[in-house]
Amino acid sequence: MEGIIVLGHGSRAAVDGANDFLELVAAEVRKIFSTAQVEPAWMNPKSQRQNLFKAVDRLVAEGARRIIVAPVFLTDGLHIRKDIPENLAALREQYPGVEFRFARNLGFDMRIVAILAERIGEVRGEVSQ
Repeated sequence: MEGIIVLGHGSRAAVDGANDFLELVAAEVRKIFSTAQVEPAWMNPKSQRQNLFKAVDRLVAEGARRIIVAPVFLTDGLHIRKDIPENLAALREQYPGVEFRFARNLGFDMRIVAILAERIGEVRGEVSQ
């Protein structure tokens, strides 16, 4: 069985509604990859939501033998370059029978620019092309 973790930064519990975004993304990913188990996870411990380790624990308990970690991060900052790879190294030791794969972060993509242009057009009173 394959698991997918949709991993985001998250926000502190006082603004928990901001964390709902990741739940929505995970729900849509679940529809696209319907044969996989999909779990959201948050890097920010103040979010009081499931972190990467708990998401992996849940997926392994459900039988996952391959887990893809898909970061919902625009840039390759500290979490992408250091924190998540270190967490994955620890998880590989904890679960030697599980294959872990780390997807690229979102990064620069013209599709994101198109969405931004659409939002700008909305406030300018223009219809996007």
